[in-house]
Amino acid sequence: MKELLRVILPRGKGSDFMNLLDKNGASAITCFYGYGLSKGHIENMLHVDKIKKEIVMAILDEEDARDLLRELNKEIKKTNTAIAFTSPLEYRIEDEVKMNLEYVALYVIVDRHEGQKAVQIAQENGARGASLVHGRGSAKEVKSILFNMNIEEEKDLVIMLVKTELADQIKNEIYEQMQLKDENKGIIYTLPVIEVRGLIEQQ
Repeated sequence: MKELLRVILPRGKGSDFMNLLDKNGASAITCFYGYGLSKGHIENMLHVDKIKKEIVMAILDEEDARDLLRELNKEIKKTNTAIAFTSPLEYRIEDEVKMNLEYVALYVIVDRHEGQKAVQIAQENGARGASLVHGRGSAKEVKSILFNMNIEEEKDLVIMLVKTELADQIKNEIYEQMQLKDENKGIIYTLPVIEVRGLIEQQ
């Protein structure tokens, strides 16, 4: 089974990690810039430039992903500055119960500058940190690999890892408060997380 690996790490570390992925047989290796947001930074957005991040994504075989996560675990524990997690590329909703998931990856795509609001709502409902990416696609041909959705200019993509038991409440609050039921307001969805390394425990 193929898995999607995402690693969120300090700015400037992405290239080395992409080389490591290439040596371990990964495909579709991609790196893009983002910002890490904690509760303190969401309250004072002037500090956001102090936690610049890179988000690396790649596709690996299940066993290769396990081996790579074990290799990464020591370094992540040492630096306490990175998060790595995997999701299956193929699954059914009913499979989530069988997986007994502890975390899910929550994604929110909204208009530029609205991502910070989504993070704040999530944190008010139990989430901790988040990563924010500014999307700058310029044409209809630029699509997300998930749901074949267009991501055009001036969009925010928010990525959060949240406890499974908190996910529905957080999704519902963001959906209602940001009026995502209205046309072109945005989209929110979750993906199952099989394994995670480097995440600070959520209460």
